[in-house]
Amino acid sequence: CYSIWSFINPIFERLCEDKAQSVATLITNEETTNIMKIYNYETFFTIEKDNNGNVQMINANVLKINQVISDIAINIQNRLDDKQKNSIYIASGAVTGVSFLSGFGPKIRLSISSSGNVDTDLRSEFISQGVNQTMHRVYLDIKTNVNILTSFKTIQKTIENQVLIAENVIVGIIPSTYYNFEGTNGEDES
Repeated sequence: CYSIWSFINPIFERLCEDKAQSVATLITNEETTNIMKIYNYETFFTIEKDNNGNVQMINANVLKINQVISDIAINIQNRLDDKQKNSIYIASGAVTGVSFLSGFGPKIRLSISSSGNVDTDLRSEFISQGVNQTMHRVYLDIKTNVNILTSFKTIQKTIENQVLIAENVIVGIIPSTYYNFEGTNGEDES
């Protein structure tokens, strides 16, 4: 029994990790898209210019940004909690230990449960787009820590995903320094 499990275990772990990756990525993308359909760049930022059209300040609506980050994380967490039970299938050829047979034979169904938590981090970047034009992009880095519970063991997997939540081309001269609101990091690449 031990020798059979030593052949199946790496395949089983990989299938569990792939299933967790697939579920977490799908949920993250869907929930972010659903929330972001409601908002645009102007919801999060206000650009103030002087009389010559030079950018003086980019104001962040921190309350709205924090609300959106919270909504996304809560929705992802709720969907993960709802999708606790999954099934994976291992081809019976995998028990032979012979790699070219691992995909053949009747499928063995195994049930897995998942639990996890979601961490988010906001990142902002400025990229030069030509003369007096700068692209401002804001990303949400989402890290989902998933515990895959099986009848044999618990497998831990961290799934990272980055989604674009806002972008805008800013026309006008932008100072070489800008306000870096809490929770973001700015990269002046102009």
